[in-house]
Amino acid sequence: MKTTEPSLLGVDPDQIKLTALQAERLGALNDVDAGELIGLSVAQISEKFRFRIDPMLLFFRRICGKVVKKDPVTGIEYPVAYATVHVEDTDCSFLGYFPAAGKYSWYFPLKCRREVIGTVKTDKCGNFCVYVPRWDIDWILKWRKERLCFPVIFERPSLADILEDLIPREVIPFPFPRPGPGPDPAPFLRHDRGQLLATVEQRLGRDTARRLGVALSRLSFGASTLDVMDLLQDDAFEMPLAPPLPSEFRMVDHVIDQRKGASSAVQRLSMEGVRASVGARLKMNAEALSKFDLRQFIGPFRRCVDIFVPEWVPIIDIPDITFRVTQDVNGDGVEETIYSEGFFRVRWDANNLPPVKLIASPMAISIPECGEIIDIPCGTVPAIYRAGRMPVRGDPSMYDPVAGYALRPNRPHPAGNPVDPLPNPDARSPFYGVVPIYGCVDVGTTATQYRLLDSYNGGPFLPVLDQSWWVTRLDAAGLVTQYHHVLPAANGWYDIVIPKGSNPNDWEPPKLVLDWNTYQTGNGKHVLRIELGSGGAPLTPQPATDTVAFNVDNSYPTTSFQVDYRKNGAGPFLPLVFPCPVVRRGTLAQNLEFRVSFTASANHLRDVSMGGGGCGGGEIIYVSGAPADWFPAPALNPTSVAHWHETPGDNSVVITAFFSLDASALQGTYSFSAWAASRAFNPAGGDSGHLQTPMYEYDPSDIHVTPSFLFSVINAD
Repeated sequence: MKTTEPSLLGVDPDQIKLTALQAERLGALNDVDAGELIGLSVAQISEKFRFRIDPMLLFFRRICGKVVKKDPVTGIEYPVAYATVHVEDTDCSFLGYFPAAGKYSWYFPLKCRREVIGTVKTDKCGNFCVYVPRWDIDWILKWRKERLCFPVIFERPSLADILEDLIPREVIPFPFPRPGPGPDPAPFLRHDRGQLLATVEQRLGRDTARRLGVALSRLSFGASTLDVMDLLQDDAFEMPLAPPLPSEFRMVDHVIDQRKGASSAVQRLSMEGVRASVGARLKMNAEALSKFDLRQFIGPFRRCVDIFVPEWVPIIDIPDITFRVTQDVNGDGVEETIYSEGFFRVRWDANNLPPVKLIASPMAISIPECGEIIDIPCGTVPAIYRAGRMPVRGDPSMYDPVAGYALRPNRPHPAGNPVDPLPNPDARSPFYGVVPIYGCVDVGTTATQYRLLDSYNGGPFLPVLDQSWWVTRLDAAGLVTQYHHVLPAANGWYDIVIPKGSNPNDWEPPKLVLDWNTYQTGNGKHVLRIELGSGGAPLTPQPATDTVAFNVDNSYPTTSFQVDYRKNGAGPFLPLVFPCPVVRRGTLAQNLEFRVSFTASANHLRDVSMGGGGCGGGEIIYVSGAPADWFPAPALNPTSVAHWHETPGDNSVVITAFFSLDASALQGTYSFSAWAASRAFNPAGGDSGHLQTPMYEYDPSDIHVTPSFLFSVINAD
């Protein structure tokens, strides 16, 4: 991760004067009166209190992070450039809610004291770094250590934590050191991906399952695990998840919803009833709960499960260092808050503090791309050179500008096996999502405008309409952020030169001619070319420009299951049908055999896999081969059956596999789960495909589905 220099307020961290809250914490750790420390810098304290304060506490720890805005459809994270990150010392009191039957906990703020200890601007990629005084961190850790179970309950669950709960510990690719030699992430691949993702979707929702599926798709033999480990450290719940409130409080929420037109006094009375109920239960007075509001919650967090915890617990004066992010989103010169839910974002007890990811609100201004842009050699004619980070002309091994396909990502494997070594045939991988198009339009002509024309599936060239994006830069002094919303005029015309005035800084990202939202364009082949004009009319004559084709595919694979079974290898297979598919294996349980046919089709199919699972009382085992009489089964293979597309035209597949379930398996719910992925990808660089060696030689699968077939097994005739 690239980071900005971690200066606060334009000065070195040890020159910043202590706030009152910082002075209280440092003084309490060293038996020094806080009044002697307020207003002094760390450098001054180090000199004045050399033999009274532990010098180790006067060091700093660096925290780096990134502010992003997430596309709600694709999950792609776009940088929020030049926003202001406020680092705050906080002391907050919360009402902790620990549902008795739940796995997570939530906190409702009662009162908070905040002091800004520094600010820093994100760079053009949304990255930032700050220095936090060591004593601030030690005070937090000391406070938590002195309280039973508190180090646990203030941890937000990560994706890695979720995996730890869902699959056996020995096959988890832990992203942190552990004692003794251990396997790399390869053992994780032995767990059936479809079953795991289906379980995650059922328990944590589709978005979490999608993000985890993206991570799993990047785990392959010999591949770098850095992106995966980074992703596994992300919060399992990126957005706040509402707590499962007690029934009497859910009714209160319903009353509030039904009275949207009522006065605020009515709503306060409703909430006052909640406060009175909780206050009576906890023997707390009304003033202490005056800020308690069921709609203002933080969570979920990991729950303490080792000891008994009451359902409602007041927790007073919890120290933390929090983040708030502001940005001038409406151009009025005043920065609005785009991120404020910054409690407990850092696991302070980690040896290496992980990077912090702050997901800004939808109102935030983000830019399509950032970083070191590949040089675009502009000449005397307009031209399209790149899609995201991928060159689309000049490198015939990278991209086919006539057919409109990327040639390296998701190559076919003639043996149908994803670990076939290179070389493999060229890929035919399309794009999906929002694709930034870079090129040259300022080429020394009299034109003041340009537009892109699109021939869709062989049709006429028509203007690309209704596409807009933001660009950003710092002012001439490099201090104040400036934003410009690129909007088209009538018929899709854009200004060639964004006014610079006296500002020497270029707009970021440079040479972006179209931030192309392909969801609005239709799946299929698009041939784009640039047209120059002035005053809303094309130049005559028009400079000759080359066309570049782009195949777009935002569709998901379609799938279906057909499951049949029989007992002890006798008789015909019987179909399992909905609703409520049930296998009756006899009052004296018998061995079961399953024949499973899974069909998957896509416009651009990448791979398919399928496996079986159960409720923990037995294992459904894939049987390699299917002889006429195959009980007892021949060589058993615990892995799922899989297929990788063998040619670019291999876009529909039917996998028929046989599985066994031993009679000793318990009654309960079992399932067959599958995975089917498209080979469409986004070249904008969010998945680090441009950093592979060779560039984009990788196998992304952002668009995938994880269908499952659930059924019950009972001991009955």
